[in-house]
Amino acid sequence: MSKTWAQCLDTLKDTVPLSEYSVWIQPLKALENQHTLSLLAPNVQVKNYVSKNLKSQIKSAVAQHNKNLKIFISLAADTNPDKPSYKKHSTPLFEDYTFDNLVLGNANQMAYGATKQIAENIHGSPYNPFIIYGGSGLGKTHLMQAAGHLAKLKNPNTKVLYVPLMDFVRNITSSLRHNTIESIKAFYQSADLLLVDDIHLIAGKEKSQEEFFHIFNFLFNGKKQIIFTCDQPPKSIKSLEERLKTRFSQGLNLHLTPPELEMRAAILLKKAQNEKININLNEDLALYIAGHITSNVRDLEGALLKLKAFVDFSKIDQQFISKETVDTALGDLIKPIITNIDVNDVQKEVAKHYALTVSDLSSKSRKQHTVLARQMAIYICHELSALSLNKIGKQFGNRDHSTVIHAIKKIKEKLESSDIKNDYELIKLKLANL
Repeated sequence: MSKTWAQCLDTLKDTVPLSEYSVWIQPLKALENQHTLSLLAPNVQVKNYVSKNLKSQIKSAVAQHNKNLKIFISLAADTNPDKPSYKKHSTPLFEDYTFDNLVLGNANQMAYGATKQIAENIHGSPYNPFIIYGGSGLGKTHLMQAAGHLAKLKNPNTKVLYVPLMDFVRNITSSLRHNTIESIKAFYQSADLLLVDDIHLIAGKEKSQEEFFHIFNFLFNGKKQIIFTCDQPPKSIKSLEERLKTRFSQGLNLHLTPPELEMRAAILLKKAQNEKININLNEDLALYIAGHITSNVRDLEGALLKLKAFVDFSKIDQQFISKETVDTALGDLIKPIITNIDVNDVQKEVAKHYALTVSDLSSKSRKQHTVLARQMAIYICHELSALSLNKIGKQFGNRDHSTVIHAIKKIKEKLESSDIKNDYELIKLKLANL
């Protein structure tokens, strides 16, 4: 990698939102010579977005480290079609579960940092065992397998073993039946990095717990790295032997939470670029879908596949995917989920959206920008709260009934002409996700 670009990445990571950094900047590859820095995008969508929206931030970052470089953004050529695939590894790691394909956000930033650090130093990490826990579909397996890919990349001789817990149980059961238990234990004990998915499922399985205890001790004492995923903190797993609870809890346990709105939208944008899906999804539509699908990454993927199927089978031109197309394709998935919202929440979100303070909305200012924001807040309060017009007026500097009616009328007119429709829908999405 270009030395200048490596320095720029550190700068950009601090100045660009993590989700945007992960989707658009991280995939860029850099070539540097004495006079130029060429940034190579993996596809047209990334190239166009970076050129239009991020070039100024990139120029600023480059100027901090090398003012003499001219910047060019272009498409990367596939110059090495015979490069080795992750599928050639002897371990069953999923090809797409790499750090490069991971979208970063507040929900997974700490787990990402810890997992990557562990993968780069599997024989000397202080975080052993490392357990990532949380609900289904939040990216636990992706993070864990990304560690396996990176460890192999750093040292191809590293033996990485990935095993879903129930496969481990089946192996133990079969080896006991065929009197080959020592052989199967030796297989797991040969790992430099052992990845076990859904470790909580070992609860209540006494023989599997016993054998796993011995495998764990062997690897731990030999300074071999162990990473687990789990649906809850290890100390909360019922029917798990106390000696295993103690060992699981002695390492680093990190909780993955559901992704926030911007991160969900970034995930949709990233997955839309995948060659298997490959649909033209813009930011507004990604935010719209993400605002209504709040549970986990798998549900987001399901919505994206459903949208792709609808577009393909309806033979819709991808350039014309609209909000109406999404509404039709995803049906009940994107119904609004806002009930009796609090006026204070509306004021905070509107003020934030228009870069004002909450007190500006109640002030006597007649500046056009402030008036628009105030009217928008009044309109949304009328639409989503149970307050009367008089009570809404009191929340905005004791304005009277007629002023509130005027504000509602003005926003209705502007919504019909679509001048502020995006503002209105984005604010409602934010409120739906409070």
